[in-house]
Amino acid sequence: MDAAPNLKPKPSVDIDSIEKEVLGWCRDLGLHVTSSADDFFEAGGTSLTAVRLIARTDAHYGEDVLSPEDLYERSSIGQIVQSIHTNLPG
Repeated sequence: MDAAPNLKPKPSVDIDSIEKEVLGWCRDLGLHVTSSADDFFEAGGTSLTAVRLIARTDAHYGEDVLSPEDLYERSSIGQIVQSIHTNLPG
């Protein structure tokens, strides 16, 4: 009998809760963000804080929900949140 693949079901995560998480993580990383309109890099984000944000996102939501390309090309908090929400596994 074949073992069922170890697939996680897509978590039922609403976009508002993702935004709260991302804003909190950004603040923890020392960025000055208050809303989804704020830009990650204009708020003080660097390549190092980008890697740290991606690592937190991977640990919390699963790998590859936020790629470096997504973060650099769509860097407002709202766009980051949308990328995470769109790329959730499942």
